[in-house]
Amino acid sequence: MTIDNNKAISWFDIRKGLLTYSMSGSRNGTDGTADCSGAITQAIRDAGGSQYAYLYSTVTLGSYLSANGYTRISENQSWDAQRGDIVLMSWGPSMAYSGGAGGHVGVMKDSSVFISVDYWTGGQAGTAVSEHNWDTYYSVQKPQYIEVWRQDGQSQLTPDKPDANDTNAIAQFKAADNKFTAYGTFKVDEIKLYNGIWQFVSYQLNGGNDINWDNNGIPLAVVDNVTRGNDVDTQIGDTVKFSDAFNNGTIDDYDNATNAVGIDTGGYGRIWYNADAFLKI
Repeated sequence: MTIDNNKAISWFDIRKGLLTYSMSGSRNGTDGTADCSGAITQAIRDAGGSQYAYLYSTVTLGSYLSANGYTRISENQSWDAQRGDIVLMSWGPSMAYSGGAGGHVGVMKDSSVFISVDYWTGGQAGTAVSEHNWDTYYSVQKPQYIEVWRQDGQSQLTPDKPDANDTNAIAQFKAADNKFTAYGTFKVDEIKLYNGIWQFVSYQLNGGNDINWDNNGIPLAVVDNVTRGNDVDTQIGDTVKFSDAFNNGTIDDYDNATNAVGIDTGGYGRIWYNADAFLKI
């Protein structure tokens, strides 16, 4: 199964003049409002994509693209654009900074025209869908970081007979060929020197506060401190995100009984996260 690029692009074309930009409404057009990532998620779904777990943001959209046969072909580099290429952008140094108004996503209609739901007209009613010459749009908007995703022609979706024991979140990771992106932020809830390594736990990523330091401890060395920067010691309550070396990769193990995903993190061993929570970052 592959996404029909014509249908995905037509999703935007047939809604010209009908949608008003909003990040607080339905986000996918069902109430006459939409935002960029909600629109792309719905367009891909309506063009043959898998059922989404929720309407993704620019920070988390990569997991859904991967699950539907897209491959990231360019990361902050020029590329030969093709019809159907999904372009993710951030006004920060990576997609981790693209939440809310900090990022944007759309699709290439051809090698030069970019179409999306955007705030180009300041939220004027009925004008959310717009298209632009890509070079002009890029020169005006000046995003700091760009990712381009393209269908690789081979579906990564779950086989006809998936494991009936898989939780919904684990099934989605398997459908994405066990790949993950984790660009979002999360909070530090406990810090401890454990096994000679400064580690922390996040109740968000753990799915609760019933933690095991052997399984759930995350080395401070694998995250960047969003709250106070990396030159100051991390404290309980700080917001952090995985550093670039650890914010994407492959799931190494699953545990359906606890709805957990295990990821081998370099020399730090295997760390287990709640699958639903990890899917959303």
